[in-house]
Amino acid sequence: MASTAGWRDGLTTGDGRFSDTATTFHVARLAGLWRVLLDRALRPHDMTLATMRPLAYLMMLPDGISQRELALAMNADTSTLVRVLDGLERDALIERRPAPTDRRTNQLRLTPAGRRTGAQFQEIAAALERRLLAGIEAEAPLLNTLMARLLSNAEALPDA
Repeated sequence: MASTAGWRDGLTTGDGRFSDTATTFHVARLAGLWRVLLDRALRPHDMTLATMRPLAYLMMLPDGISQRELALAMNADTSTLVRVLDGLERDALIERRPAPTDRRTNQLRLTPAGRRTGAQFQEIAAALERRLLAGIEAEAPLLNTLMARLLSNAEALPDA
């Protein structure tokens, strides 16, 4: 992989051409690299981030959430998500059931196999997170607080 130290130094020190967008560069670069590393860690377990991400959200959200609500929570395209959910259902990791009040709406539920797979995903993701936080463990709570505030600010924007 080619070195990116030149532009990173400018962003970190504030001396770069885009020093006023250092946070944007850091967050975007970290998010992309984190996804690559997580996908690589998942591969030996026949998992991908594309399939595990909805599973993780379903573990955190109330049982019976609709496909539309899941897409909104994930900030994902509904048609793309439906294809992923089709695969999760085919693999018996989720169940879709018509909502009692609107049969056009599917409610999603994790199966026992889906919960086990989701727990395995969480273990893999947590192991990667521990590696990435090496040397800054003490600052991790502050980092999480600041990132939560950034996310809240972003979600509050009118075009979010």
